[in-house]
Amino acid sequence: MRSYEVIIPVYQPDKRFYILLKRLLLQSVKPEKINIILTLSEKYDEAAFIKGQAENDIKTPFISVDAIQKSEFNHGGSRQNAAEKVNTPYALFMTQDAVPVNSKLAEHLLKEFDNERIAVTYARQMPYKNATLREKFARSYNYPEESSIKDKKMLDAGKIKAIFCSDVCAMYDMEVFKNLEGFVRDTDFNEDMMYANRALLNDYLVSYCAEAKVYHSHNLSFKGQFKRNKEIARSQKEHPEVFEALSSESEGLSFVKNGVKFMLDNGNAVEAAKFIADCGFKFAGYKAGKLFN
Repeated sequence: MRSYEVIIPVYQPDKRFYILLKRLLLQSVKPEKINIILTLSEKYDEAAFIKGQAENDIKTPFISVDAIQKSEFNHGGSRQNAAEKVNTPYALFMTQDAVPVNSKLAEHLLKEFDNERIAVTYARQMPYKNATLREKFARSYNYPEESSIKDKKMLDAGKIKAIFCSDVCAMYDMEVFKNLEGFVRDTDFNEDMMYANRALLNDYLVSYCAEAKVYHSHNLSFKGQFKRNKEIARSQKEHPEVFEALSSESEGLSFVKNGVKFMLDNGNAVEAAKFIADCGFKFAGYKAGKLFN
């Protein structure tokens, strides 16, 4: 049976984080180790982590905590540092707010590596019950019911979807990961997509495994959407070697068109208007990130 470790960056988590830990320990293929990158704050430190484990009855010697200051955390660099300490053939990266739907998450992801060309496989994200209709659509659009394999032909065609991948829940072949020199260190977003790009360029494959499922969604405000997309665009601007040749405009138009239809079919005209406004703030944030530092 293939073995793996888990890596989770953590900062002031809520109860979902402890549910995540419990469900990882109940996987049909259990992790060899769960590595926590704990970013310290006044509200949550190592003592709070230990207390949270006790309060949630999480008893296992397989959890390791690496505490760092907030100024030290970086999406690419911090994950890369943790990855370099992994001793298993595979590593599962997750975020603190992604909860496995069932006990088969790791099993399904590991199965993808029967194809030796797979460099990374990522899971399907299902919305939480409290997700807005707009967020439910976004999850269904970006994480459909059908699995898929992405190859260099999609990259050559200039499709941004070719490198879509999410460290919310993604498993990596660590031998390939090391051969490709892992994540870009100096980035606060898109480390997963930049890695997928490098994998495809080297004739590896990127797998989307719809059978592997986690709950994950955010009900961001319009302001929150603007800010998030501004940061994403900034990251892309800093790495033109990856993103300049990939067009996202047609994908964006498809998202809006299908989203409006989804809102009208499942909600009403008010929801459709909110969705259009949401997309407007995303687009404005994206353009701001591209144009300004």
